[in-house]
Amino acid sequence: MLSQVAGSPCFGGWLSPATARFLRVFLEIQRPRLCKLLRILAFAYPYTWDSLPIFYRLFLFPGENARNEATLYHQKHMVMTLLASFLYSAHLPERLAPGRFDYIGHSHQLFHVCVILATHMQMEAILLDKTLRKEWLLATSRPFSFPQIAGAIFLCIIFSLCNIIYFSAALYRIPEPELHKKET
Repeated sequence: MLSQVAGSPCFGGWLSPATARFLRVFLEIQRPRLCKLLRILAFAYPYTWDSLPIFYRLFLFPGENARNEATLYHQKHMVMTLLASFLYSAHLPERLAPGRFDYIGHSHQLFHVCVILATHMQMEAILLDKTLRKEWLLATSRPFSFPQIAGAIFLCIIFSLCNIIYFSAALYRIPEPELHKKET
């Protein structure tokens, strides 16, 4: 039961932003490097968990059904995700030319461009996979019921609202002078 909860999309969708917000609000000033590493891990967890079936199918599952035209899109998605992670953690290109990438082309912008492209590649791969493997998917899996879908959406909304309420309240608990120190 615990492994199902730890691996559920609702839990992962709640854990990543909650961890990132917690680290920003409570830990960033005291331990900035640890905070950055934990933030990277907080977003690597759901990506890895959600991509495990694709990794398994592409790298470990031999056979005709594992590879199709969508494989190239899956591979491009993985490359763009790795590039986004690298740019985010290495702070390139602004480390190579300080001051030249302050407004346009800094690592955070490049990170978002790579993530958007990776998401596009992922959606293309999923749609192509769904089309090419339709008969196999229908034969081997059950469709989700309405209560399952509604329950997942409800849990995501509840978890997100809890995050927003908790961290908004945490900001109000910080004394006023400390709040201004964090902004500068």
